[in-house]
Amino acid sequence: MNKRIAIGHHDFEEIRNKNLYYVDKSDFIRRIYEAEHKIFLFPRPRRFGKTLNMMLLRRYFEISETSKAPLFDGLKIKEWEQFDYHLGRYPLIWMSMKDVKDASWEVSKEKINSLIQSEYLRHEYLRNSEKLTLEMRDFYTAIVSLKSSESQQKDSILRLCEFLYLHHGVKPMLLIDEYDTPINNSYIYHFYEECIGFMRLLYSNCLKDNNFVERAVLTGIYRVAKESIFSGLNNLKVSTLIDDEFADCFGFTPEEVHQLLVDTTALDREDDVTRWYNGYIFGKEQVIYNPWSILSFLENTQRELKPYWVNTSSNDIIKKLIIEGDADVKQEIEVLLGGGTLRKSISEDVVFGNIQESPDALWNFFLFSGYLKVINKIFDDENQVGDFKIPNIEIKTIFKDSILYWFSKSQTYDKFNVVLENLKKGRLEDFEDYFGDFIQRVCSYYDFADNEPERVYHSLVLGMMVQLQSDYRITSNRESGFGRYDIMLHPLKTTLPAYIFEFKKFNAKRETSMDDSLNAAMLQMKTKNYAATLQQEGHTNIHLIAIAFKGKEVKMQYEEVL
Repeated sequence: MNKRIAIGHHDFEEIRNKNLYYVDKSDFIRRIYEAEHKIFLFPRPRRFGKTLNMMLLRRYFEISETSKAPLFDGLKIKEWEQFDYHLGRYPLIWMSMKDVKDASWEVSKEKINSLIQSEYLRHEYLRNSEKLTLEMRDFYTAIVSLKSSESQQKDSILRLCEFLYLHHGVKPMLLIDEYDTPINNSYIYHFYEECIGFMRLLYSNCLKDNNFVERAVLTGIYRVAKESIFSGLNNLKVSTLIDDEFADCFGFTPEEVHQLLVDTTALDREDDVTRWYNGYIFGKEQVIYNPWSILSFLENTQRELKPYWVNTSSNDIIKKLIIEGDADVKQEIEVLLGGGTLRKSISEDVVFGNIQESPDALWNFFLFSGYLKVINKIFDDENQVGDFKIPNIEIKTIFKDSILYWFSKSQTYDKFNVVLENLKKGRLEDFEDYFGDFIQRVCSYYDFADNEPERVYHSLVLGMMVQLQSDYRITSNRESGFGRYDIMLHPLKTTLPAYIFEFKKFNAKRETSMDDSLNAAMLQMKTKNYAATLQQEGHTNIHLIAIAFKGKEVKMQYEEVL
């Protein structure tokens, strides 16, 4: 074989020009064009060839100054009777949302608008097109100058389709890769409502009843529910990994892997490769291999069998759901590791607002993220159910090494619940023990080396106390008596104890031990009568809690107000 294996290449044109090994998925072009639908959504796990297939479509359909026909020599698509007619015929809009994964909506929106600006600039000839009206050219200028209104931003992709059609006289192709990355990220960083409100209009405006687009293809990891983002979109064809149509277009089939092993003189390793990387079932019965793992194995000069896929992507949503999981989740993971199956409901739609209310949400995220496969699918009382199972040795290794590690973090949350329960019941000795242990567990996530460590501890404990809002009114940094307390818990029930917290950093210049810090904090609360507010509210079971700390070391002292 004179073609080398190289992973991480997503541009079809680059792969062909560099004579890299390409598993022929070119018939995807014909199947997209000849399908009954006009708009397609392909949710698939990361590293299963989504971007490469999108670039395949782009290089074939997009108008080009030079013919791209040589790129397709020897490929199946060349047999299509309409190959020459559609090659290089269409103006094309290309958007990739893969890098929109910031911690705030402001930055995320700025990136999205920048992506749209870049695509407008890629078609800069439209600025002076005589086939566009003055209003259209003004709209174009507003987008590229980043001075557009939010309404213009939401219409920007739709209007670009219109401009391209008017200029070329041919309806454009629209390709949006990793369409759901901003949405997934917004759930992690808690700005989902802002994000979904914008993305819903951006996508629905350019996809619903768009008479200026020839075909639109979107890829992502999850199928965000129609009610959330694709409402009223009747011409949308969604093909998830449990659907039959297009089941062989993403990932490698057994036949493709066999030929790969033949071409790379690795056929003697076929059994090993099958055990480690086979096992996915797309549609009803299409067996699929993880392409990233297969190519990584073949590129590795030692041909080592190991989990290549584990470090290739972010899995923050799954981590979040695991950490928030309970003991039942841990037991079910152990069933999977033992080779067992879990009978669960299959939900292709992701409704982020209801994740916490769905008992099977975690398992469906596992499924559509590529960590599980589902077999024996049936409809049970109008709901689709199936047996969820670990597909192969690679994923089993990932469960052992990564998934269980993520789950171990949830034990911190179990400990956290015990901390709060002891506080509610007035068990301050137990509270002190569990609190100290909890702080040691979470300290690695916080930086106590800055100039305001009191603020860090204050924020950490205040964040913990927010979980008590059903039982307490929580106030912070307010006046009471003759000073300002750090945190106060006002009971909503007369049976619960009340608390005042004061934090002190150990000062080596003035104090000989952390006990000195504790005594100073306790004295401050007493002499400044911090309990006055609670007493005025009629509370009698009041406790003062002093917390002293030195770096990541923490110590506590408490007294009841008599």
